[in-house]
Amino acid sequence: MTFHSTHHSLIFEKEIKEKKIDVRLMPVPRQVSSSCGTSAQFPCEKREEILKICSDLVIEFDEVHKIEKQCKGNWFSKLLNL
Repeated sequence: MTFHSTHHSLIFEKEIKEKKIDVRLMPVPRQVSSSCGTSAQFPCEKREEILKICSDLVIEFDEVHKIEKQCKGNWFSKLLNL
């Protein structure tokens, strides 16, 4: 998940960790364009739960991507573009 600002990523991390969901902030991979240099990595199976939390708590984010291992091409698929 990418964010519009570092501030939003820190709020996201705090709220998601309080829900006991594994999340890790990291630099935005080069393959992904973002307004902020921080992204969050979380388990794909938690995607719907995390999106609901973001909606309920009005946590702003930019996009959601999925890391896919491939031999060639882009390793990231855009899942949600808001």
